Amino acid sequence: MIKKLLLCLPFIFVIALPGKANEDVITVKKEPVIGTLAGVASYNEWLYMAGQPDQKTIAGLQDKGFEVVINIRGRDEVKFDEKTLVEESGMAYYNVPLLKDGAIQEQAVGDILAVVLENRGKKILFHCSSGNRIAAWFAAHLIRDHGHDKEAAITLAKQAGLTKASTERMLRDYLAKIAR
Repeated sequence: MIKKLLLCLPFIFVIALPGKANEDVITVKKEPVIGTLAGVASYNEWLYMAGQPDQKTIAGLQDKGFEVVINIRGRDEVKFDEKTLVEESGMAYYNVPLLKDGAIQEQAVGDILAVVLENRGKKILFHCSSGNRIAAWFAAHLIRDHGHDKEAAITLAKQAGLTKASTERMLRDYLAKIAR
């Protein structure tokens, strides 16, 4: 039994979210436009990071193979009933706000990871308003949960959509706080 378990360990490390075992192979790929979403980035062709999709784009996501939408914006930030539209389109919807009072929340970083892990293996559209917060979460997760090098993770975040200096400052403030 132990022999079988040991033989499975390399496979387990390959399918896990990025970690130290496969740090060198993390890639963020720029994707073609999805509906009206430009600047979409993906991690391993199952976690797609983007800005806010409009109603028409959401309605067409399932046709593109998406099964889950994760929104990390505040509940008051979206101007239409995204949850109902996503669910009526046959997908699961989660809303886990990352920020509170302009700062990344430790509890939210963990809660978002729990949702991602719960939906592992499904094609996920993971969004905020512009893609900046998603990319910041991605870097925070790599550093916090997998011990990745801070600057390397921030470089990956920039490839994933971290373009605003203010969001990068929030990320660096969060990282300084958890390093204590």
